[in-house]
Amino acid sequence: MPLTWTLITLGAGAGKIVGRAGDLGVGRPADLSAAQISPTADDNGDAAVYLFVVRLRLQRLRVDPVTLDYAVAAIVTVVAQIEIWFGNEVHSHRLWGALIVNVATLSIAIRRRYPALVGTFVPVFEASQHALKRDPQIVAAPIGYFCALYALAVWTTARQFRAGLALIVAADLASSAGPGGTIKNTVPFTVVTVVVTLIVRRVIGDRERRAELAERERDVAAREAVVEERARIARELHDVIAHNVSMMVVQAGAERRVVEEGTTHEVLETVEQIGRSALTEMRRLVGMLRSDADDSLAPQPGLDDLATLAKQVREAGLPVELRVEGERRELPAGIELSAYRIVQEALTNALKHAGEARAEVHVRYGPDSLELEIVDDGTAAPAGAAGAGHGLVGMRERVALYGGRLDAGRRAGGGFAVRVLLPIR
Repeated sequence: MPLTWTLITLGAGAGKIVGRAGDLGVGRPADLSAAQISPTADDNGDAAVYLFVVRLRLQRLRVDPVTLDYAVAAIVTVVAQIEIWFGNEVHSHRLWGALIVNVATLSIAIRRRYPALVGTFVPVFEASQHALKRDPQIVAAPIGYFCALYALAVWTTARQFRAGLALIVAADLASSAGPGGTIKNTVPFTVVTVVVTLIVRRVIGDRERRAELAERERDVAAREAVVEERARIARELHDVIAHNVSMMVVQAGAERRVVEEGTTHEVLETVEQIGRSALTEMRRLVGMLRSDADDSLAPQPGLDDLATLAKQVREAGLPVELRVEGERRELPAGIELSAYRIVQEALTNALKHAGEARAEVHVRYGPDSLELEIVDDGTAAPAGAAGAGHGLVGMRERVALYGGRLDAGRRAGGGFAVRVLLPIR
């Protein structure tokens, strides 16, 4: 395909065929009723998708769990050392306690990466040192101990969990034979440890696994949404590109018929043949992207159709003000189509989720860019709903296609704003 486009371009230049995407006269779309700009016309999602970008920003504020573990490990280790060297409980074996406590406290930093190893080794090590010497009664050490047990209970496979728990029980019972342990104290402690660990695995472990599964499903749904939107964009751009190439082929054929035999005639004939071949290949390629319910055959809309779109949205119940700044000029048909779709999706989202509100659409023609701003002052939005609408996904894909910028989120004074910059090269 790149070779095809190169030959068409070179041939068109040789035959003095000049065409611009803006000269193709992309027609206005067929008349749409207000019902077609209803809350379900262009975006099947709900408030959860409308606020998707806001959620992403909030997620960025969350602390990474691994980083949090490192911080907790460092803090607990420092607290343990302070407790050992400046406390009153371990005056007879401070050096021993200062060394062994690091095993429990520092293990917090790697418990997510090695849950089976940490969850088994730390309790077994604690039981061993407790059997050999008296428990130094350090408060920080049990924190590492219980963090290790939590890792074993929640983040390990069933086989690893059974093997680790068996080793811990054996080590606890064996510690009763040492100078620091007794059967009277060891058995109740072991029973409580086993029971609590089983409960934690049953309750929290299952919940985390379900949450992980739900997260994977959301990721799959997000990827499917991106693929679906890209296919939709490809279908729409196919119509634009096919029209451009068709015009080139028609012009080349017309020019060939009036040019005498010679080099130029042959070049034009080559351009015409390659153009027809490219159209055939394009139809086959995009035909695979077509869904069972074919898209409308109406001409693709552009920026001139925004006034009609605003009128339809007003009839659907959302007051819309359209403002255009700068000198209107012809732009590449693909950019005009993407700009129209972005405004359409933003207004549809506002119509669905903004409640009693007003919306404003600003279109600014810059020297080398097209700026879009769609804002509303709505405050109402259904809460607790879950869905998979593709409005913001489509905006992101269309903006990325032309190397632009997208900023979407809640406004400081209330409402929602979508700001887009599309470079014009």
